[in-house]
Amino acid sequence: MTNTATQLNKHTTRDIYLDAVKGFLILCIVLEHNHLLTAKFEWIRPFSDAFAAGCFLILTFARPIVKSSFSSFVNKYFTYWWPFIGFISVTSILNFYLYNNSQLIDSLYNYLNALFFASPHAIKISSGFMYFWFLPCLCFLYLIRRMFSRLGNYAYLLALIAWMFIGEINDEILTKTPFSLHVIAFILLIGFCYSKLHKKMLEPSLSMKVFSITCFLSCSIASYFIGWELFLAGGIIPSIQQPTLLVFYSFFMLTAIPGIYHLFSILPKFITSFFAFNGIHSMKVYLFHPLIYISITQVMPIVQDPFLSFITTIVLSLLLSFIVIKLRPLDNFIFPKNINALAFNRKS
Repeated sequence: MTNTATQLNKHTTRDIYLDAVKGFLILCIVLEHNHLLTAKFEWIRPFSDAFAAGCFLILTFARPIVKSSFSSFVNKYFTYWWPFIGFISVTSILNFYLYNNSQLIDSLYNYLNALFFASPHAIKISSGFMYFWFLPCLCFLYLIRRMFSRLGNYAYLLALIAWMFIGEINDEILTKTPFSLHVIAFILLIGFCYSKLHKKMLEPSLSMKVFSITCFLSCSIASYFIGWELFLAGGIIPSIQQPTLLVFYSFFMLTAIPGIYHLFSILPKFITSFFAFNGIHSMKVYLFHPLIYISITQVMPIVQDPFLSFITTIVLSLLLSFIVIKLRPLDNFIFPKNINALAFNRKS
């Protein structure tokens, strides 16, 4: 892997192609959240929702759960919950004052419901945005993986049952599931499988490249003809009664990461570097981009062209991310590396 790793410092290395994969995934999510584009091009949502958010979750399975004390575990993964608290609080306040669709006591109840139970439905009602679901879901995914690591082979059996039957539950009920546990129920088995395949599928052999790229491109094209049949946060999830869809989306997510990875390995370096830059800052782009998009298209409607709105949203999201990074105390406060970094406002 030495040919794909970029040395950042004497302690860590980053795989530029994996960063580029994250950059591609986050651009797909930004694309899917752009209503000007999705209204014009019907293929965007079936394509993006088929794999992008799911692959971000599945990527976490590339690293094994490290045995540590529970306090150390919480100290590390709290970093995903803290930005959620901040962004859900700010957007809920803005949503109340700008749109004021309910009484103060009702808004406060909706906010506390979103804060402590974090279902996609509650998050949308309180803040006006559903996309914050991802951060609490990510926290609980790590927690559930930690608990399941103690179950041995029983973990795979439970994951299989959840994968087969979670889609049987009505989507309106699933959207009210705390911490998006319904998403984890669907993703868990796919993640377990990916953890076994990750290193093998990223091997730089010609046969693996051809297989992975072909699978990704074929599934991408197939998503257009299948239509919008998967929306994880919204509870649109196939079940055992839809075996073709269940297998298709699972296979798509399993092969998308290596497929995109190997695509970048044959693309010009400047393209890979651009996507890798987006990938390194993917969390900030994820949190900032809907706020910027709404600002430039609705609050102050200065951009109405679909493509220009997409480009402007990406550029401003990256610019804002860069500014926050340069303001280190602010960066450490909004995006702390762990609880200690937040408490002492220092880089850890």
